[in-house]
Amino acid sequence: MTFRRAARALAVTALTGGLALGLAGTASAAPATNLSGMGCPSSYYNNYGDGQFQQFRTSTYIAGNGMRHGVYDIYFVNWSGTRYQGSADYMC
Repeated sequence: MTFRRAARALAVTALTGGLALGLAGTASAAPATNLSGMGCPSSYYNNYGDGQFQQFRTSTYIAGNGMRHGVYDIYFVNWSGTRYQGSADYMC
């Protein structure tokens, strides 16, 4: 009887942990705000789900067509920490 109770407790713990990990990973599937046409702000924050996207401008350049572009590093911050999401290039 004790073995069954321990096995059931282990199964419930594993299922609960799997659900928690699954929910924590959903943020990476959501896009950060597209900053094209916003004038290349130095930083931009938008909330999503249980956290926040933070975008920081790392550089700007003038493209061959004469349009100014900004390059941003994107991070997602929530209760589990900060995760780098990559970089993006937006037309100012």
